Amino acid sequence: MDSASKIIAKRYARAYMDLDRKVHSQALEAAAQEKLEGLRKVFVAAGPHRKVLTHPAVNSEVKLEVLGKILGAGFTGPAAAFTAMLVRQNRFGLFELIMQDCLRLSHDFSGMVLAEVYSRFPLSDGEVKRIEKMLVCMTGKKISLRQVLSERVIGGFEIKVGDALIDATVRGRLEAMRAGLLEG
Repeated sequence: MDSASKIIAKRYARAYMDLDRKVHSQALEAAAQEKLEGLRKVFVAAGPHRKVLTHPAVNSEVKLEVLGKILGAGFTGPAAAFTAMLVRQNRFGLFELIMQDCLRLSHDFSGMVLAEVYSRFPLSDGEVKRIEKMLVCMTGKKISLRQVLSERVIGGFEIKVGDALIDATVRGRLEAMRAGLLEG
């Protein structure tokens, strides 16, 4: 996606989540989670029909009709209204980016940091707990850790926290050793 789309998606996410300048409370955090769950349900339901909902030649009224059939009459609330507005404004193509930004805003609001650990094989519960504890000490925030199995990691693991990357892979250690030998 281009930078303009990312900026627009962030604006839609901020408007939908409505967390700006609000003091953290459990009620607001629960409401944010409810909004995220609504978006997730729409995303799953609308996934197979994405081409129709984003096609420029399809009239927005037809798209809204398709969306209504996908979601069903029982699905109402902020997520349904927000999705209908995106369809009317021909912005449904930004839905995934908007969801990612909504998730980021919710985590920022609740003082949580998203982290991903990349490894060749699944980590044990003990390893995951040690990594989470280390990241909590580093960031001072709650951590939401997601494991990602990656073929490019031969041994060890990489941790991505925001824009930072902690490389504890075999490849990373070998490259550091090589750089050290070349320098001295």
